[in-house]
Amino acid sequence: MLQTYSNRMIKNGLAGMLVALLGGFMLVFVMVGGISLSPVPVLIEADLPGTVAGWRAVHIGMMMNGLMAILLGACLRWFAVGATAAAWVSWGTIVAVWGNFCFYLFAMFAPNRGVTLLGNRLGEGNLAGALAFAPALVGAVTLMIAVVILLRARPVN
Repeated sequence: MLQTYSNRMIKNGLAGMLVALLGGFMLVFVMVGGISLSPVPVLIEADLPGTVAGWRAVHIGMMMNGLMAILLGACLRWFAVGATAAAWVSWGTIVAVWGNFCFYLFAMFAPNRGVTLLGNRLGEGNLAGALAFAPALVGAVTLMIAVVILLRARPVN
């Protein structure tokens, strides 16, 4: 059962890295002002949603989240934890990966940058801000629980 949880985390980490790579394309497209097929000299000019900073956050953040899930999935194999603890580590990490994705994506459309549920000194709250903040908060809490479980676990002999 432990292997199943570990594999699930690793697969979600790989999926997160794939999203990061797609976000990298969006970063380039927003930077150049359209869909570029470089090295072919084709540019389909388009006003794409989001910002350079926002797509950079999606690209880099999801790459790091993917690596985190892969590493914690491997760590799950190195520590002696029961089935319930393994489930908490697995789902806590997965919720954090995709909660962070929601944060990176929706925060670029939120005047308050998605760092609070309501308005703050950065700007007013809106639906995008709530869709950024709420999943990220849940993910932060579940990830802390997952890390504490692993910190308390004994190494496998």
